Amino acid sequence: MIKKLDHVGMAVKNGEETLALLARLFGFAAGEVRLEQEAGFKSTLISRSGVTLELIEPVGPQGMIQRFIEKRGAGLHHISIQVADLDEERTRLKALGVEFATEPAEMEDSRNVFLHPRSAGGLLIELVERPLKK
Repeated sequence: MIKKLDHVGMAVKNGEETLALLARLFGFAAGEVRLEQEAGFKSTLISRSGVTLELIEPVGPQGMIQRFIEKRGAGLHHISIQVADLDEERTRLKALGVEFATEPAEMEDSRNVFLHPRSAGGLLIELVERPLKK
């Protein structure tokens, strides 16, 4: 069951510059920062008034975000939809023929999985369950 839109992921060339711009224009403030060195990106969640954006910037020349920016430019990367039960939603979607781009991954307080764009009209959609059920 869908709970709400969790966040919108944006591929950016420079997270600090983008945060400074969005802070000046709209009052966004930085929250959680995650460095995924092996995958080649840094993720910064920023929010204001219940709106959350994820700024995803490349760290190094070979990561997936660097390739994304080279191919498509900076901009919308994915939308993230919060669900009540990730496993239940995956099972339901698989029965509809949906393909997944990733396996479920566990973070500190959440789990997520990405639908493959070919199953979602060309969009990259993340499903996230938070807080993580223990």
